[in-house]
Amino acid sequence: MTTAVRPDRRARMALASLLAGTLLAPLNSSMVAVALTPIQRDLAQPLATTTWVVTVFYLTACVCQPVLGRVADRVGPRRLFAAGMAVAAVASAVAATATSLPLLVLCRCVQAAGVSTAFPCAMVVIRRHGDATRLSAVATVNTTAGAVGPVLGGLLTSWAGWQAIFWVNLPVMLGALVLAWRAIGPEERQAAHGGLVRAIDPVGVVLFTVAVVGLLDLMLALPRVSVPGLAAMVVAGTGFLWWERRAAEPFVDVRALGSARGLVPVLGTFVLFNLAYYGAFYGLPPWLQTALGFDAAHTGLLIMPIAATSVVATVLGGPIMRRLGVGRTLLAGGGLLLAGVAAITTFDTATPAWAIVLDGVVLGVPYGLCNLGLQRLMYERAPAGMSGVVGGLFQSARYVGAILAVGLVGAFAPGDPAVPTEPRALAVAMAVVAAAVIVILAHDLRRPERYHR
Repeated sequence: MTTAVRPDRRARMALASLLAGTLLAPLNSSMVAVALTPIQRDLAQPLATTTWVVTVFYLTACVCQPVLGRVADRVGPRRLFAAGMAVAAVASAVAATATSLPLLVLCRCVQAAGVSTAFPCAMVVIRRHGDATRLSAVATVNTTAGAVGPVLGGLLTSWAGWQAIFWVNLPVMLGALVLAWRAIGPEERQAAHGGLVRAIDPVGVVLFTVAVVGLLDLMLALPRVSVPGLAAMVVAGTGFLWWERRAAEPFVDVRALGSARGLVPVLGTFVLFNLAYYGAFYGLPPWLQTALGFDAAHTGLLIMPIAATSVVATVLGGPIMRRLGVGRTLLAGGGLLLAGVAAITTFDTATPAWAIVLDGVVLGVPYGLCNLGLQRLMYERAPAGMSGVVGGLFQSARYVGAILAVGLVGAFAPGDPAVPTEPRALAVAMAVVAAAVIVILAHDLRRPERYHR
């Protein structure tokens, strides 16, 4: 005999399961960073090859987030989320027992696809319940998981080997699966007009994937120009836009996105914001190690305030937005981002450690505020029936910004490994990007009705 679950309790259970699933993507993308050297040693592979364990996760998640968001919009979140958790659990278990790098990379690809169901499904469920305040919980989980990932990954790897970073996923994934199946409403929408495969739009998905791969190849090749990467990005990106405007069942309804006033600027601003933020986040460690002589442990301690402050700012972001409004909160975050990256232009070998830590605190605040504020605007401006795919595109914008940042960090790095890294040129470029973020936000703020809901 089953016991009925009260609606309010059921809603809380559903949110808890989706939050558990949502933390898995940032957690698994960050935990593995500190396990690369042990993986390289155990599997006897060069470090450059081993980094595919990281790259393939980002690439797969970047593509799968909007694709699976489309599926969530069509069939509902319950079965999709449960299937994603089951697939990710199997992939994690196989990854923990992998004895070759190709198998491990394949498992990471499948794992990324599975956990990519969580954020789009969370957007669909939040839209279903009509409670935008739950967005703060989603943003907090995302930020916190990314911040604690390297620490947790380091502890697990030290205690039980790199395999532990995959085993630790299983109770979370299976618990989220069981809880979601019980709590998320059973009402599911069926794909029409030829079934789910046609609704997903395979041609659009392939063109989108090729464009993202081309962008990744182009940025990782900097300062050289990868002709194949550039060609793939331009041709596939143009073909994607052309196809999506004409497809009967587009994977991304670009017409609807274009007609949803203010949505495209939100996605574009999020790309630029992450480009500036991750440019500083990834650009500072090489300078700290090559120019100032800090080891990896001390470098991590100096960078930790960025992640720690971002968590605090995300938690406090909800009350701040309720008091100041979303627009003013975003502008304040953009101003702090500009101040943080501009300060790096003054750094040199005489810069004291306390100044670096203080700048990290300044940089962490806008990540919490802007991430939460832009997520709120994305949710409000998403067209009806597109919450999942728009949520997926929002996450893809985050990954694209990070990819661009990694490419620019490499482009500004000296060609000779013996030459210390100089942060000023990169910081100037990031300051220009941060200024562009402020300009776009200020222009959008001229329509105040969007910011006071």
